[in-house]
Amino acid sequence: MDWNAYKALCDAPMIFSRWMLAQSVELLDDHRRLAAAIETVLCGVPIKKPAAHRGGASTDMFELVLSVEDARTIHKLVRAAAAAGRTTSGTASRGLGGFAEAWLEYVCHLQREGSKMSNSSNVVVSLIDAFNANDLDRIMTHFASDAVYHNIPVAPVTGAKAIREVVQGFLGMATKVDWQMRNIAESSGGVVLTERVDRFLINGKWLELPVMGTFEVVDGKINAWRDYFDMNQFQSQLAS
Repeated sequence: MDWNAYKALCDAPMIFSRWMLAQSVELLDDHRRLAAAIETVLCGVPIKKPAAHRGGASTDMFELVLSVEDARTIHKLVRAAAAAGRTTSGTASRGLGGFAEAWLEYVCHLQREGSKMSNSSNVVVSLIDAFNANDLDRIMTHFASDAVYHNIPVAPVTGAKAIREVVQGFLGMATKVDWQMRNIAESSGGVVLTERVDRFLINGKWLELPVMGTFEVVDGKINAWRDYFDMNQFQSQLAS
């Protein structure tokens, strides 16, 4: 990659340096999930530098992929830290100038990208956000009255009342819910496909379940939802 292309890429709102991400992690305090999401990025492969680049590891650049809700939360925490005059191990002499602005730019970028998604994909993203908020009433607004919900290892249920009872059952087991979207795609027929890790905090311990989901959305409502996962994996974690 030549210098001009590299510089243009590094100026993009979703590209962060190793140094800035590491400093941002220090500001997240008890928000361990958000810190871990950033640390996962830092464990990945950075953008390839031009051959003549002489910067050290702190100048490594990474593309950050977070949900817009997580990005908003990080921006809010960073902004509050800057307002309170906090610093990190690498900003004691200079302060947090530019940190909140960079995170806000990233939030705006995600919002612009999200607006490009189809209405069907936005419905599914909104559903996942409602689960993470543990808001049963909000969850149910996403379903058609005669929708079918099928956790593939068990029998399907039909209708909003039955879906509500199932959802209420497994939400009731958990203190917190954290469903992490890994990938989302949409078929030419408008069916939305998701790759997720569904996490539940149960008795003080996180249960993590890889899930593939299929959503049929018509006129802004989910008509059918099918989730594919390993029931044995779920039950073994629950038992422990």
